[in-house]
Amino acid sequence: MNGWIAIVGILLYGLFIVYVERKVAAWIQDRQGPTETGPGGVAQTLADFLKLLRKQEAIPAYAVKSIFLFAPLLAIGGVIASLTWLPFLHPHGGGEYGLWLCITVASLEPAGLFLGGWASGSKYSLLGAYRLLLLLLAYELIVGLLLLTIAAHYKTLDIAYIVERQRSIWGLFQSPGLFLAGILWIGTGTMISHRAPFDLPETESELVGGALTEYSGLRFALFMLAEYTIMLLQAVWFALVFLGGGWIWGAPLLVMLQILFRWSWPRWRPDQVLSLAWRKGIPLAALACVLTILYDRW
Repeated sequence: MNGWIAIVGILLYGLFIVYVERKVAAWIQDRQGPTETGPGGVAQTLADFLKLLRKQEAIPAYAVKSIFLFAPLLAIGGVIASLTWLPFLHPHGGGEYGLWLCITVASLEPAGLFLGGWASGSKYSLLGAYRLLLLLLAYELIVGLLLLTIAAHYKTLDIAYIVERQRSIWGLFQSPGLFLAGILWIGTGTMISHRAPFDLPETESELVGGALTEYSGLRFALFMLAEYTIMLLQAVWFALVFLGGGWIWGAPLLVMLQILFRWSWPRWRPDQVLSLAWRKGIPLAALACVLTILYDRW
């Protein structure tokens, strides 16, 4: 039953967060945003979703059809399956490696996005997929080092135990290494969500729609829902590991921070993003791990 509640919750969250992002973007850009459909335009996202459901899906002539059709299901399936290891949805589903399993299964979302771009039979989609692959290699290394930092401090990756260890003080303030790891987690979460200013798979101003250029209708909606769900998951993980388990208030706050970041910061060039990840992100994540080990031993 918890699984079905989570799926329905994700669908409702997707409808709500898109509306919120439109309103926030309009506020930043001195516009009104949605106003016509429903009171204050609140039903605009639902209307757009219904339009996508009715839209005829086109499959490119040169696409690898089976992979092209399967990729959106892999993306959304990965993020939904990762909910299995969240303790507030499944109290006994975490285990000693719960956090690692949760993040690993959620990594099927970028895999689905890459396969979708690769199988589309379009040079624009292929270029967007290759950009994603370059970024994926970098941020997965950062995430791996951050997981090592967390494991070095808590001696486990059991999410419930990590939350229990933060009763007296948040994990963010338990050591200098964890504080640095928390800051890196926020930035890396934006990369993992493929959000501006790090939206290399899409970059609409350069690549039409990037890896999603050939997608439309329901499958396009599934990719978008997966992206917004990854945003939420990153925020939930951060709140559980660094904010004492305060996911109820911490996760919405961090999702809103990502939205503000996306609309108030210009998109970076691909070389700038990759340089940030490889030359700064990975060394800083390694430094966080070393600081944590030395601080805990001292």
